[in-house]
Amino acid sequence: MERCGLIRSVVPTEMTYLLEPDLQRMIDEQAYREIRDALSVIEPADIADLIESLEPESGVVAFRVLPRELAADSFAQLEQPAQEALLEELGTERSARLVEQMDPDDRAAMLDELPVEISTKLIARFSPENRRVTQAILGYASDSVGRLITPDYVRVRKGWTIAQSLEHIRRYGRNAETVDWVFVIDHENKLIDDIHIREILLADPDSTVEDLMDDEFIALLAVDHREEAVRMMGRYDRTAMPVVDSLGLLVGIVTADDVADVAEVEFTEDVQKLGGMKALDAPYITSSIMSMYRKRGPWLAGLFLIQVFTISIMAFFDEALSKAVVLALFVPMIIASGGNTGTQAASLLVRAIAVEEIHLDSWWRIMHKEILTGLFLGVTLGLIGIGVVWGLALTPLLETVHLWPLALTVSVAVFIIVIWGTLIGSMFPLILDRLGMDPAASSSPLVATLMDVSGLTIYFIVAMVLLQGTIL
Repeated sequence: MERCGLIRSVVPTEMTYLLEPDLQRMIDEQAYREIRDALSVIEPADIADLIESLEPESGVVAFRVLPRELAADSFAQLEQPAQEALLEELGTERSARLVEQMDPDDRAAMLDELPVEISTKLIARFSPENRRVTQAILGYASDSVGRLITPDYVRVRKGWTIAQSLEHIRRYGRNAETVDWVFVIDHENKLIDDIHIREILLADPDSTVEDLMDDEFIALLAVDHREEAVRMMGRYDRTAMPVVDSLGLLVGIVTADDVADVAEVEFTEDVQKLGGMKALDAPYITSSIMSMYRKRGPWLAGLFLIQVFTISIMAFFDEALSKAVVLALFVPMIIASGGNTGTQAASLLVRAIAVEEIHLDSWWRIMHKEILTGLFLGVTLGLIGIGVVWGLALTPLLETVHLWPLALTVSVAVFIIVIWGTLIGSMFPLILDRLGMDPAASSSPLVATLMDVSGLTIYFIVAMVLLQGTIL
Protein backbone atom coordinates (compact mmCIF):
# COMPACT_ATOMS: atom_id res chain seq x y z
CA MET A 1 0.00 0.00 0.00
CA GLU A 2 1.48 3.35 -1.04
CA ARG A 3 2.12 5.74 1.82
CA CYS A 4 0.25 8.99 1.49
CA GLY A 5 1.32 11.98 3.58
CA LEU A 6 -1.38 14.32 4.86
CA ILE A 7 -0.52 17.75 6.23
CA ARG A 8 -3.15 20.07 7.66
CA SER A 9 -2.62 23.79 7.94
CA VAL A 10 -5.00 26.07 9.78
CA VAL A 11 -5.11 29.65 8.52
CA PRO A 12 -7.51 32.43 9.57
CA THR A 13 -9.90 32.02 6.65
CA GLU A 14 -9.68 28.37 5.68
CA MET A 15 -8.38 24.92 6.49
CA THR A 16 -5.97 23.60 3.89
CA TYR A 17 -4.96 19.97 3.43
CA LEU A 18 -1.83 19.18 1.43
CA LEU A 19 -1.34 15.59 0.33
CA GLU A 20 2.00 14.14 -0.71
CA PRO A 21 0.65 13.20 -4.20
CA ASP A 22 -0.64 16.77 -4.63
CA LEU A 23 2.80 18.18 -3.88
CA GLN A 24 4.43 15.71 -6.26
CA ARG A 25 1.90 16.71 -8.97
CA MET A 26 2.75 20.39 -8.54
CA ILE A 27 6.45 19.57 -8.78
CA ASP A 28 5.90 17.55 -11.97
CA GLU A 29 3.90 20.44 -13.45
CA GLN A 30 6.58 22.95 -12.36
CA ALA A 31 3.93 24.98 -10.53
CA TYR A 32 6.52 26.66 -8.33
CA ARG A 33 4.37 29.58 -7.18
CA GLU A 34 1.61 27.16 -6.23
CA ILE A 35 4.13 25.07 -4.26
CA ARG A 36 5.44 28.16 -2.46
CA ASP A 37 1.94 29.33 -1.53
CA ALA A 38 0.85 25.88 -0.35
CA LEU A 39 3.92 25.31 1.81
CA SER A 40 4.10 28.83 3.23
CA VAL A 41 1.03 28.25 5.42
CA ILE A 42 2.35 24.98 6.85
CA GLU A 43 4.44 24.56 9.99
CA PRO A 44 8.18 23.83 9.44
CA ALA A 45 7.91 20.41 11.11
CA ASP A 46 5.11 19.41 8.72
CA ILE A 47 7.06 20.72 5.72
CA ALA A 48 9.98 18.56 6.83
CA ASP A 49 7.70 15.49 6.94
CA LEU A 50 6.46 16.21 3.41
CA ILE A 51 9.97 16.71 2.02
CA GLU A 52 11.20 13.49 3.66
CA SER A 53 8.34 11.60 2.02
CA LEU A 54 9.48 12.67 -1.46
CA GLU A 55 12.37 11.42 -3.53
CA PRO A 56 15.53 13.55 -3.00
CA GLU A 57 15.23 15.12 -6.46
CA SER A 58 11.64 16.21 -5.79
CA GLY A 59 12.38 17.21 -2.23
CA VAL A 60 15.07 19.68 -3.28
CA VAL A 61 12.69 21.27 -5.82
CA ALA A 62 10.09 21.85 -3.11
CA PHE A 63 12.77 23.13 -0.78
CA ARG A 64 14.22 25.63 -3.26
CA VAL A 65 10.96 27.57 -3.59
CA LEU A 66 10.54 28.11 0.16
CA PRO A 67 11.17 31.57 1.61
CA ARG A 68 14.66 31.77 3.12
CA GLU A 69 13.65 31.86 6.79
CA LEU A 70 11.04 29.13 6.41
CA ALA A 71 13.57 26.99 4.54
CA ALA A 72 16.06 27.24 7.41
CA ASP A 73 13.40 26.39 10.02
CA SER A 74 12.17 23.43 7.97
CA PHE A 75 15.70 22.17 7.33
CA ALA A 76 16.37 22.10 11.08
CA GLN A 77 13.39 19.72 11.49
CA LEU A 78 14.68 17.16 8.98
CA GLU A 79 16.31 13.91 10.08
CA GLN A 80 20.08 13.74 9.55
CA PRO A 81 20.00 11.47 6.43
CA ALA A 82 17.48 13.81 4.77
CA GLN A 83 19.64 16.83 5.65
CA GLU A 84 22.71 15.23 4.10
CA ALA A 85 20.81 14.26 0.94
CA LEU A 86 19.42 17.76 0.59
CA LEU A 87 22.81 19.40 1.08
CA GLU A 88 24.28 17.15 -1.59
CA GLU A 89 21.55 18.15 -4.03
CA LEU A 90 21.86 21.87 -3.25
CA GLY A 91 25.64 22.11 -3.67
CA THR A 92 28.22 23.63 -1.33
CA GLU A 93 27.52 27.33 -1.90
CA ARG A 94 23.74 27.11 -1.62
CA SER A 95 24.08 24.72 1.32
CA ALA A 96 26.33 27.13 3.20
CA ARG A 97 23.81 29.96 2.80
CA LEU A 98 21.02 27.68 4.00
CA VAL A 99 22.94 26.46 7.06
CA GLU A 100 23.89 30.03 7.95
CA GLN A 101 20.20 30.90 8.20
CA MET A 102 19.66 28.29 10.92
CA ASP A 103 19.74 29.17 14.60
CA PRO A 104 23.35 28.91 15.87
CA ASP A 105 22.64 25.98 18.21
CA ASP A 106 20.74 24.04 15.51
CA ARG A 107 23.50 24.88 13.03
CA ALA A 108 26.22 23.53 15.32
CA ALA A 109 24.24 20.37 16.11
CA MET A 110 23.70 19.66 12.43
CA LEU A 111 27.33 20.31 11.47
CA ASP A 112 28.49 18.02 14.28
CA GLU A 113 26.59 15.12 12.73
CA LEU A 114 27.91 15.67 9.20
CA PRO A 115 31.10 14.04 7.89
CA VAL A 116 34.11 16.23 8.74
CA GLU A 117 34.96 16.98 5.10
CA ILE A 118 31.44 18.29 4.42
CA SER A 119 31.13 20.37 7.59
CA THR A 120 34.59 21.89 7.06
CA LYS A 121 33.67 23.05 3.55
CA LEU A 122 30.43 24.59 4.78
CA ILE A 123 32.03 26.44 7.73
CA ALA A 124 34.70 27.83 5.40
CA ARG A 125 31.98 29.57 3.37
CA PHE A 126 30.25 31.17 6.37
CA SER A 127 30.52 34.86 7.06
CA PRO A 128 33.30 35.69 9.59
CA GLU A 129 30.76 36.33 12.37
CA ASN A 130 28.79 33.14 11.78
CA ARG A 131 32.02 31.17 11.49
CA ARG A 132 33.23 32.55 14.83
CA VAL A 133 29.94 31.78 16.60
CA THR A 134 29.66 28.29 15.11
CA GLN A 135 33.23 27.32 15.95
CA ALA A 136 32.80 28.64 19.49
CA ILE A 137 29.78 26.39 20.04
CA LEU A 138 31.50 23.41 18.42
CA GLY A 139 34.41 23.97 20.82
CA TYR A 140 32.33 22.67 23.73
CA ALA A 141 31.89 18.99 24.50
CA SER A 142 29.11 17.36 22.48
CA ASP A 143 27.02 16.63 25.59
CA SER A 144 27.58 19.98 27.30
CA VAL A 145 25.30 22.97 27.80
CA GLY A 146 27.65 24.95 25.55
CA ARG A 147 26.39 23.01 22.53
CA LEU A 148 22.84 24.25 23.22
CA ILE A 149 23.54 27.97 23.53
CA THR A 150 22.40 30.65 21.14
CA PRO A 151 24.14 34.05 21.08
CA ASP A 152 20.93 35.75 19.96
CA TYR A 153 19.48 37.33 23.10
CA VAL A 154 18.68 40.76 24.50
CA ARG A 155 21.07 42.37 26.97
CA VAL A 156 20.88 45.75 28.71
CA ARG A 157 22.92 47.87 31.12
CA LYS A 158 21.83 48.60 34.66
CA GLY A 159 22.16 52.37 34.19
CA TRP A 160 19.73 52.48 31.27
CA THR A 161 16.25 53.87 31.73
CA ILE A 162 13.27 51.65 31.01
CA ALA A 163 12.49 53.79 27.97
CA GLN A 164 16.01 53.20 26.62
CA SER A 165 15.73 49.50 27.32
CA LEU A 166 12.41 49.19 25.49
CA GLU A 167 13.82 51.00 22.48
CA HIS A 168 16.79 48.63 22.52
CA ILE A 169 14.48 45.60 22.76
CA ARG A 170 12.36 46.85 19.84
CA ARG A 171 15.50 47.36 17.76
CA TYR A 172 17.31 44.10 18.45
CA GLY A 173 14.61 41.82 19.82
CA ARG A 174 13.41 40.72 16.39
CA ASN A 175 16.67 38.80 15.90
CA ALA A 176 16.69 37.31 19.40
CA GLU A 177 15.77 33.72 20.12
CA THR A 178 13.38 34.96 22.80
CA VAL A 179 12.57 38.25 24.55
CA ASP A 180 10.84 36.64 27.53
CA TRP A 181 13.95 37.33 29.57
CA VAL A 182 16.31 40.30 29.36
CA PHE A 183 19.83 39.94 30.73
CA VAL A 184 21.72 42.66 32.54
CA ILE A 185 25.49 42.80 31.97
CA ASP A 186 28.30 45.04 33.14
CA HIS A 187 31.02 46.68 31.03
CA GLU A 188 33.03 43.41 31.01
CA ASN A 189 30.02 41.42 29.72
CA LYS A 190 29.58 39.71 33.09
CA LEU A 191 26.04 38.66 33.92
CA ILE A 192 24.74 40.57 36.93
CA ASP A 193 20.98 39.93 36.74
CA ASP A 194 18.08 38.71 34.60
CA ILE A 195 14.68 40.39 34.39
CA HIS A 196 11.43 39.08 32.97
CA ILE A 197 10.07 41.19 30.13
CA ARG A 198 6.81 41.70 32.04
CA GLU A 199 8.59 43.73 34.70
CA ILE A 200 10.14 45.99 32.08
CA LEU A 201 6.88 46.50 30.20
CA LEU A 202 5.03 47.49 33.38
CA ALA A 203 7.77 49.67 34.85
CA ASP A 204 7.88 53.48 34.86
CA PRO A 205 9.65 54.58 31.64
CA ASP A 206 11.75 57.08 33.61
CA SER A 207 13.02 54.53 36.13
CA THR A 208 16.21 52.58 35.51
CA VAL A 209 16.99 48.92 34.99
CA GLU A 210 18.82 48.98 38.31
CA ASP A 211 15.54 49.80 40.05
CA LEU A 212 14.17 46.45 38.87
CA MET A 213 17.22 44.42 39.81
CA ASP A 214 17.35 42.17 42.85
CA ASP A 215 20.96 41.05 42.18
CA GLU A 216 19.86 37.42 42.10
CA PHE A 217 19.90 35.18 39.06
CA ILE A 218 20.18 31.54 38.07
CA ALA A 219 22.68 30.58 35.39
CA LEU A 220 24.14 27.46 33.81
CA LEU A 221 27.82 26.86 33.21
CA ALA A 222 28.74 26.24 29.59
CA VAL A 223 30.72 23.15 30.63
CA ASP A 224 27.80 21.61 32.55
CA HIS A 225 26.30 18.40 31.21
CA ARG A 226 23.24 19.09 29.09
CA GLU A 227 21.09 17.12 31.54
CA GLU A 228 21.74 19.93 34.02
CA ALA A 229 19.91 22.30 31.69
CA VAL A 230 16.91 19.97 31.66
CA ARG A 231 16.85 19.79 35.47
CA MET A 232 17.31 23.52 36.00
CA MET A 233 14.73 24.59 33.42
CA GLY A 234 12.19 22.22 34.94
CA ARG A 235 13.01 23.12 38.53
CA TYR A 236 12.67 26.85 38.03
CA ASP A 237 10.01 26.74 35.28
CA ARG A 238 11.98 28.95 32.91
CA THR A 239 11.60 29.48 29.17
CA ALA A 240 15.22 30.64 28.88
CA MET A 241 18.31 30.55 31.07
CA PRO A 242 21.62 32.37 30.76
CA VAL A 243 24.84 30.44 30.23
CA VAL A 244 28.15 31.74 31.60
CA ASP A 245 31.76 30.66 31.42
CA SER A 246 34.12 30.06 34.35
CA LEU A 247 34.68 33.83 34.67
CA GLY A 248 30.99 34.65 34.83
CA LEU A 249 30.91 36.11 31.33
CA LEU A 250 27.59 35.71 29.54
CA VAL A 251 28.23 33.51 26.49
CA GLY A 252 24.64 32.82 25.45
CA ILE A 253 21.29 31.47 26.51
CA VAL A 254 19.51 28.13 26.43
CA THR A 255 15.82 28.07 25.48
CA ALA A 256 13.01 25.72 26.38
CA ASP A 257 12.63 24.21 22.90
CA ASP A 258 16.25 23.03 22.84
CA VAL A 259 16.00 21.69 26.38
CA ALA A 260 12.84 19.78 25.44
CA ASP A 261 14.79 18.10 22.62
CA VAL A 262 17.57 17.19 25.05
CA ALA A 263 15.07 15.76 27.54
CA GLU A 264 13.62 13.54 24.82
CA VAL A 265 17.07 12.36 23.72
CA GLU A 266 18.22 11.64 27.28
CA PHE A 267 15.01 9.81 28.14
CA THR A 268 15.32 7.72 24.96
CA GLU A 269 18.90 6.82 25.86
CA ASP A 270 17.89 5.77 29.37
CA VAL A 271 15.05 3.61 28.06
CA GLN A 272 17.35 1.92 25.57
CA LYS A 273 19.99 1.27 28.23
CA LEU A 274 17.35 -0.15 30.55
CA GLY A 275 16.48 -2.52 27.73
CA GLY A 276 19.96 -4.03 27.99
CA MET A 277 21.89 -2.35 25.16
CA LYS A 278 23.98 0.70 24.35
CA ALA A 279 22.04 3.81 23.34
CA LEU A 280 21.62 4.22 19.59
CA ASP A 281 23.47 7.08 17.90
CA ALA A 282 20.63 7.73 15.44
CA PRO A 283 16.83 7.25 15.29
CA TYR A 284 15.79 3.60 15.18
CA ILE A 285 14.41 3.76 11.64
CA THR A 286 17.68 5.16 10.23
CA SER A 287 20.10 3.01 12.24
CA SER A 288 21.95 0.45 10.14
CA ILE A 289 21.86 -3.28 10.76
CA MET A 290 25.53 -3.27 11.77
CA SER A 291 24.93 -0.40 14.18
CA MET A 292 22.08 -2.34 15.80
CA TYR A 293 24.33 -5.39 16.00
CA ARG A 294 27.16 -3.46 17.69
CA LYS A 295 24.83 -1.80 20.18
CA ARG A 296 22.91 -4.94 21.14
CA GLY A 297 25.30 -7.83 20.53
CA PRO A 298 27.89 -7.27 23.30
CA TRP A 299 25.20 -6.90 25.98
CA LEU A 300 23.38 -10.04 24.85
CA ALA A 301 26.65 -11.97 24.73
CA GLY A 302 27.58 -10.81 28.22
CA LEU A 303 24.18 -11.68 29.67
CA PHE A 304 24.31 -15.03 27.89
CA LEU A 305 27.66 -15.85 29.50
CA ILE A 306 26.45 -14.78 32.95
CA GLN A 307 23.83 -17.51 32.68
CA VAL A 308 26.71 -19.98 32.98
CA PHE A 309 26.47 -19.29 36.71
CA THR A 310 22.83 -20.36 36.59
CA ILE A 311 23.91 -23.65 35.02
CA SER A 312 26.55 -24.01 37.73
CA ILE A 313 23.92 -23.54 40.45
CA MET A 314 21.69 -26.17 38.86
CA ALA A 315 24.65 -28.57 38.60
CA PHE A 316 25.71 -27.92 42.20
CA PHE A 317 22.27 -28.89 43.47
CA ASP A 318 21.89 -31.70 40.97
CA GLU A 319 21.74 -34.32 43.71
CA ALA A 320 18.86 -32.53 45.42
CA LEU A 321 17.04 -32.19 42.09
CA SER A 322 17.49 -35.89 41.36
CA LYS A 323 15.83 -36.71 44.69
CA ALA A 324 13.06 -34.19 44.30
CA VAL A 325 12.37 -33.55 40.63
CA VAL A 326 9.27 -31.68 41.75
CA LEU A 327 11.49 -28.76 42.77
CA ALA A 328 12.30 -28.08 39.10
CA LEU A 329 8.59 -27.50 38.46
CA PHE A 330 8.72 -24.19 40.36
CA VAL A 331 12.04 -22.88 39.02
CA PRO A 332 10.41 -20.61 36.36
CA MET A 333 8.15 -19.03 38.97
CA ILE A 334 11.05 -18.52 41.38
CA ILE A 335 13.23 -16.92 38.70
CA ALA A 336 10.41 -14.68 37.47
CA SER A 337 9.55 -13.39 40.94
CA GLY A 338 13.13 -12.27 41.60
CA GLY A 339 13.74 -10.84 38.14
CA ASN A 340 10.48 -8.91 38.03
CA THR A 341 10.97 -7.47 41.50
CA GLY A 342 14.55 -6.39 40.81
CA THR A 343 13.60 -4.88 37.46
CA GLN A 344 10.80 -2.83 39.05
CA ALA A 345 13.11 -1.43 41.72
CA ALA A 346 15.91 -0.67 39.24
CA SER A 347 13.55 1.16 36.88
CA LEU A 348 12.17 3.31 39.70
CA LEU A 349 15.62 4.21 41.03
CA VAL A 350 17.16 4.98 37.64
CA ARG A 351 14.39 7.45 36.87
CA ALA A 352 14.49 8.96 40.36
CA ILE A 353 18.24 9.53 40.02
CA ALA A 354 17.83 11.04 36.55
CA VAL A 355 15.35 13.67 37.75
CA GLU A 356 17.30 14.22 40.99
CA GLU A 357 14.48 13.05 43.25
CA ILE A 358 17.07 11.17 45.29
CA HIS A 359 20.78 11.41 46.03
CA LEU A 360 23.42 8.97 47.20
CA ASP A 361 23.45 10.36 50.74
CA SER A 362 19.87 9.12 51.18
CA TRP A 363 20.82 5.49 50.50
CA TRP A 364 19.80 4.31 53.97
CA ARG A 365 16.35 5.84 53.59
CA ILE A 366 16.00 4.17 50.20
CA MET A 367 17.12 0.81 51.56
CA HIS A 368 14.71 1.09 54.48
CA LYS A 369 11.87 1.94 52.10
CA GLU A 370 12.67 -0.93 49.74
CA ILE A 371 13.00 -3.47 52.56
CA LEU A 372 9.57 -2.55 53.90
CA THR A 373 8.13 -2.60 50.39
CA GLY A 374 9.81 -5.96 49.81
CA LEU A 375 8.29 -7.35 53.00
CA PHE A 376 4.77 -6.50 51.87
CA LEU A 377 5.42 -7.75 48.34
CA GLY A 378 7.14 -10.88 49.64
CA VAL A 379 4.24 -11.79 51.94
CA THR A 380 1.75 -11.26 49.10
CA LEU A 381 3.66 -13.32 46.55
CA GLY A 382 4.55 -15.94 49.18
CA LEU A 383 0.86 -16.48 49.96
CA ILE A 384 0.11 -16.67 46.26
CA GLY A 385 2.89 -19.25 45.98
CA ILE A 386 1.18 -21.44 48.60
CA GLY A 387 -2.04 -21.15 46.63
CA VAL A 388 -0.27 -22.13 43.41
CA VAL A 389 1.24 -25.25 44.99
CA TRP A 390 -2.08 -26.33 46.48
CA GLY A 391 -3.84 -25.59 43.19
CA LEU A 392 -1.40 -27.68 41.20
CA ALA A 393 -1.82 -30.52 43.69
CA LEU A 394 -5.42 -30.77 42.53
CA THR A 395 -4.23 -31.52 39.00
CA PRO A 396 -2.09 -34.34 37.52
CA LEU A 397 0.80 -31.85 37.18
CA LEU A 398 1.84 -32.22 40.83
CA GLU A 399 1.74 -35.45 42.81
CA THR A 400 3.42 -35.48 46.23
CA VAL A 401 2.64 -36.72 49.72
CA HIS A 402 4.59 -33.83 51.23
CA LEU A 403 2.37 -31.06 50.01
CA TRP A 404 2.64 -28.74 53.00
CA PRO A 405 6.49 -28.78 53.26
CA LEU A 406 6.71 -28.14 49.50
CA ALA A 407 4.24 -25.25 49.68
CA LEU A 408 6.11 -23.75 52.63
CA THR A 409 9.42 -24.07 50.76
CA VAL A 410 8.13 -22.25 47.69
CA SER A 411 6.49 -19.57 49.82
CA VAL A 412 9.55 -18.88 52.00
CA ALA A 413 11.87 -18.89 48.99
CA VAL A 414 9.69 -16.40 47.11
CA PHE A 415 9.44 -14.21 50.22
CA ILE A 416 13.25 -14.02 50.63
CA ILE A 417 13.91 -13.63 46.89
CA VAL A 418 11.47 -10.72 46.56
CA ILE A 419 13.13 -8.84 49.42
CA TRP A 420 16.54 -9.58 47.93
CA GLY A 421 15.33 -8.42 44.52
CA THR A 422 14.18 -5.05 45.85
CA LEU A 423 17.59 -4.54 47.47
CA ILE A 424 19.57 -5.52 44.36
CA GLY A 425 17.36 -3.44 42.08
CA SER A 426 17.50 -0.34 44.28
CA MET A 427 21.13 -0.41 45.41
CA PHE A 428 22.72 -1.32 42.07
CA PRO A 429 21.85 2.03 40.37
CA LEU A 430 23.07 3.94 43.43
CA ILE A 431 26.38 2.06 43.41
CA LEU A 432 26.88 2.80 39.71
CA ASP A 433 26.05 6.46 40.29
CA ARG A 434 28.58 6.57 43.14
CA LEU A 435 31.24 5.12 40.84
CA GLY A 436 30.54 7.83 38.27
CA MET A 437 28.83 5.43 35.86
CA ASP A 438 25.44 5.83 34.22
CA PRO A 439 22.78 4.31 36.54
CA ALA A 440 20.79 3.34 33.46
CA ALA A 441 23.50 0.74 32.81
CA SER A 442 21.81 -1.28 35.58
CA SER A 443 19.49 -2.48 32.87
CA SER A 444 16.46 -4.67 33.35
CA PRO A 445 18.03 -7.71 31.66
CA LEU A 446 21.19 -7.36 33.78
CA VAL A 447 19.26 -7.16 37.04
CA ALA A 448 17.03 -10.02 35.94
CA THR A 449 20.07 -12.16 35.09
CA LEU A 450 21.71 -11.48 38.45
CA MET A 451 18.46 -12.39 40.15
CA ASP A 452 18.32 -15.66 38.19
CA VAL A 453 21.63 -16.71 39.69
CA SER A 454 21.01 -15.51 43.24
CA GLY A 455 17.33 -16.51 43.21
CA LEU A 456 18.08 -20.11 42.32
CA THR A 457 20.72 -20.26 45.04
CA ILE A 458 18.24 -19.00 47.64
CA TYR A 459 15.55 -21.42 46.42
CA PHE A 460 17.73 -24.52 46.68
CA ILE A 461 19.19 -23.51 50.05
CA VAL A 462 15.68 -23.02 51.45
CA ALA A 463 14.67 -26.38 49.99
CA MET A 464 17.69 -28.12 51.56
CA VAL A 465 16.74 -26.70 54.96
CA LEU A 466 12.95 -27.15 54.92
CA LEU A 467 12.65 -30.39 52.98
CA GLN A 468 15.38 -32.32 54.77
CA GLY A 469 13.91 -35.61 55.97
CA THR A 470 10.77 -35.31 53.83
CA ILE A 471 11.20 -34.92 50.07
CA LEU A 472 15.03 -34.74 50.35
